[in-house]
Amino acid sequence: MVATSGLAIFSLSAEPHLLSFGFIALGPCFAAVSGSPTVVALIGTYATTLVIVVSSYQGLWGTPDQVLRIAVTLVATAICVVIASHRRLLEFNSAEAVKDQVMLAAVLEASSDAVYTATPEGTITTWNRGAEEIYGYTRAAAIGSSIQMLAPPDDGTALLAMFAEAAQGRRSDQIEVTRVRHDGTPFDVSVMLAPVRDPAGNVTAVASIEHDITARKRAGAKERAALERTQTAQRLESLGQLAGGIAHDFNNLLAIILNYSQFAAEQIPTDSEARDDLARVLRAAERARRLTHQLLVFARSERTEPAIIDLNDVVAEANDLFSRTLGGHIQLVTRTGEQPTTIIADRSSIDQVLFNLVINARDAMPDGGVLVMEVDHVEISSDEVGYAPPPLSGRYIRLTVNDTGTGMAPEVVNRVFEPFFTTKAKHEGTGLGLATVYGIVTDAGGSIRIASELHVGTTFSVLFPAAEVSDQPTATVADRPTAHGNGERVLVVDDDETVRELMVRILDRNGYKPVPAADPEGALKLADEPFDLLLTDVLMPQMSGPELAQRIKDRQPDIPVLFVSGYTDGNAGVGRATGGILLHKPFTTDSLLDSVQEALAGTGVPSR
Repeated sequence: MVATSGLAIFSLSAEPHLLSFGFIALGPCFAAVSGSPTVVALIGTYATTLVIVVSSYQGLWGTPDQVLRIAVTLVATAICVVIASHRRLLEFNSAEAVKDQVMLAAVLEASSDAVYTATPEGTITTWNRGAEEIYGYTRAAAIGSSIQMLAPPDDGTALLAMFAEAAQGRRSDQIEVTRVRHDGTPFDVSVMLAPVRDPAGNVTAVASIEHDITARKRAGAKERAALERTQTAQRLESLGQLAGGIAHDFNNLLAIILNYSQFAAEQIPTDSEARDDLARVLRAAERARRLTHQLLVFARSERTEPAIIDLNDVVAEANDLFSRTLGGHIQLVTRTGEQPTTIIADRSSIDQVLFNLVINARDAMPDGGVLVMEVDHVEISSDEVGYAPPPLSGRYIRLTVNDTGTGMAPEVVNRVFEPFFTTKAKHEGTGLGLATVYGIVTDAGGSIRIASELHVGTTFSVLFPAAEVSDQPTATVADRPTAHGNGERVLVVDDDETVRELMVRILDRNGYKPVPAADPEGALKLADEPFDLLLTDVLMPQMSGPELAQRIKDRQPDIPVLFVSGYTDGNAGVGRATGGILLHKPFTTDSLLDSVQEALAGTGVPSR
């Protein structure tokens, strides 16, 4: 524009014969419109050549007018070259900007994330393909609609407030919120909001970028649940070991209380008040024995007798019992199938599982309700969640006990299998019922799951591996001989003095000749003497019972062995390894004498 204006002024003020020069000099200016510096330079060169030729033709060669004409033409050409270069740069930048915008639009359109814009008032103005896939709304359906349709009914106002805040120019960090698809399904997204400005810097819209994190959150929840189950199993395992140790010590004490109370009662007249007192002691000891039994079941250290049983039969028989004892305020519903529901487990233990679960359900419904016992077949996959311990894939028999009672809070559910944990009032529960259930179920190779909601109810789902009839273990039952001895010499080995003295006294009173040894080393010193029976504890500090038995058998190969232990976990093979049998503490006089006779007669079942 500067060059053209200058030439125009020059032409107007020039003499008529100079006007032709003005038109020639306009050539480079018109060439600048092309935006090509090369074209401008060529036209300028051509114009300069024409100026020289025309000036010479007009007889102006070498005059100041000719020099002025050439100078102005060259200056105009140079200026127009700069103008053309700038124009070309502007056009290139504009084309690149359009190209970038097209590419950015293509990237946003192809993104799997939901990307859309809305006015500050919340009206959707753009909607990419990712938003269509995530939300289920087509572009045509979404544009022009309110963003409130993307949020749950209670969160629509909050979503509008988020967009209004972003419209104030504040860019939001990523936040996790719940959204709703077109079909009403809720899902989780990670959202980032940013204001969109016009060239003047005014906010004209709000952009939202949303990533579907539903799968990630589910995977995280599943991982946390698995970790919680593992931690629970480890905690219960530790508690089980502790409970087993406590029960072992209790069993030693109970053996003494039970038998010495019996000894004292035998020496007191039947009409004596002291005999009644001892009877109360015996009853209390018997209750304590049952308590240690529950502890050992939880610790999986109690002896069981697995056999093929049908859960349909167990539930049917329990229905007859509970229908008379639960009371009229509770409706009992039993559901069993026509197909056999056989498992391998100890029948009395399974009865106890069902009894404990039903009693727990009854106590959760003080005002009445519905209690359902159900047995069915299920196929379990490896990704099944909620069961402790996690079950392997396969076919299971499921026992379900459901109530419509008070339900439990999550923090209570996480602790119900711990021994001595109870929500009942003092003296109303021991806290061993569900701990015993857990011990029995896991000992049978099963798993258990709790689903509970406050004021709605609780469901216990117990899985037992399904069994075929051919899986039934074989067992033999021997007739018991008489319990009285005939002078047989018995080597009695136990590191607990009170238990050792108790066994010696029982044997001595019933026709045997017991010889006590305080430890395995003392027993080995007596091993060269002839004995008819070795009676030994399983766990002792210096040497285990099985090891002692083997060393004595090296000297007396035919000597029978009777093991006595307050533990059973890990003892299953002690009798089989040495040809002996196993008696569990706390024992009574009769059970000890029966086991001695079985060992002497060779009719005992090893590790029974």
